[in-house]
Amino acid sequence: MSVRGGDVYKIAEKTVKKADLVDNGDGTVSDRANKIMWVKNDTWIERGRITNWHESQVYAKEMNEKKFAGYSNWRVPTATEAKLLFDDAYSNTDVEGGEVHLNTIFPSGCGFSTWTSETRGAKAAMGYDLRSDYEYWLAKENDGFPSAVRLVRQNKLKAENIDGEPRFVNNGNGTVTDNETQLIWKESDSYLELDKWVSWEEGKNYINSLNRERYAGYVEWRMPTRKEVQTIFDPGNPITDKYGDTILLAPEFPPGAGQTCWTKTRHKTDKALVIRFQFYNGDYKWHQIGLRSHGVRAVCNIKK
Repeated sequence: MSVRGGDVYKIAEKTVKKADLVDNGDGTVSDRANKIMWVKNDTWIERGRITNWHESQVYAKEMNEKKFAGYSNWRVPTATEAKLLFDDAYSNTDVEGGEVHLNTIFPSGCGFSTWTSETRGAKAAMGYDLRSDYEYWLAKENDGFPSAVRLVRQNKLKAENIDGEPRFVNNGNGTVTDNETQLIWKESDSYLELDKWVSWEEGKNYINSLNRERYAGYVEWRMPTRKEVQTIFDPGNPITDKYGDTILLAPEFPPGAGQTCWTKTRHKTDKALVIRFQFYNGDYKWHQIGLRSHGVRAVCNIKK
């Protein structure tokens, strides 16, 4: 049954809905508000021991190989998703008998924290603590804290559009077409191409240069809106950026891109602020236009 309402709150300036949880009776819990599904037990309950970050990746692979609850896209949660588990209206009990703020639709005796998919280079990853709504960085080999991982899955980006055609098509000319949104994306972002971060103005100059050279035959390249760039964020497809950190991007786009992307979405009252989208967790934030961010991804509309 449903145990939480669908009220709204803020995470990293991104409006998300508070969890509306349902026990599916098959070892999973659905969050209907946020369109994700959790494994009901974490690794501490399942394995009775602490799990490091590398082991959490192996565990997700094993769950997918056996198609737990009928699904094969289980994964380690992003930090944003892990935060959805925290609910100070509930008091649950972890393996040590301590209090964790986890909805009681999940069983007691779990770990007090979970690893997330967010990484910092090849050695560190972010954990999230359910005792105090706290995130932290630790070595991936750390086997003492955090104590567990709780897997999640999300509906994948639709592979086909309404006419049965593939949603994403690599055009073989450095571009990718999204038949659902009717957008054409440059396959590589500015970070892959320029090997450096760019400010918002530098990002605009980069896109103007694509139009001057008529890249792939188009002269309508532009920055994406926040809503447009969010459509190619794919939590079910983790790849790495240039530094080995995890980003979540539709599989038709190559690894090595920047973690973030400038958008054309400017603040209504403070024109020095622009939204920057984060491919490592799906969040977006306001940033100063002079800040050198990771990159920008050019887009244009399919001509009718």
